[in-house]
Amino acid sequence: MTFSAPQYIPGETDLVLLIGPEEIRFEANHNILASQSKFFEAACRENFKEGNERVIKLPEVQFEPMIKVLAWLYRADPEVPDDFMGDEPTSTILNILDVADFLYIDDLVKDYSRSVERKLQAWDPSVTQIEAAEFGNCVKVMNKIYQARGSIKRRELLNFFRKLKSSSRNISWLMDAASKVAEPNGKFYQNLSYVVMKSCI
Repeated sequence: MTFSAPQYIPGETDLVLLIGPEEIRFEANHNILASQSKFFEAACRENFKEGNERVIKLPEVQFEPMIKVLAWLYRADPEVPDDFMGDEPTSTILNILDVADFLYIDDLVKDYSRSVERKLQAWDPSVTQIEAAEFGNCVKVMNKIYQARGSIKRRELLNFFRKLKSSSRNISWLMDAASKVAEPNGKFYQNLSYVVMKSCI
């Protein structure tokens, strides 16, 4: 199975990606990949030496999130649904952020950071209630953003926590979810502690 870059993008396809253990082919333009990814920048430099085959193998990367990352590289917006705290959307976002982290695509992580901030800002506790499991998913997504060298603005975290406090939902649920994260990021937890303290003032 072979996939190619969108035809409306200028520049010929001059590079082949072999994605996942199945080595699904994606034909791309090296300038587009290398301009956004430190991983691809280094890989293209090596593969474009005289005599080298212009193929980059990515056996560690899952195909579905990789295609979404490639769509972003070719100008698609990040996909953060309104119900991003649900199990399936959370899993999708975490997988995309894993790929972005692995490939050092920091601007994609920043785009997801801003998108999540907008979702937190738009949340209306009088309209949509958040259950305990969704708290856990929300924390996982934010923690992964920090792991991938992104961040959530303290102001947005604080506003979200204050809305939690004003609703029937208990902040302790979120803190309980935070305590269960497998690989906590120090900077995220520092910001989390700060906004919990501030939201109680």
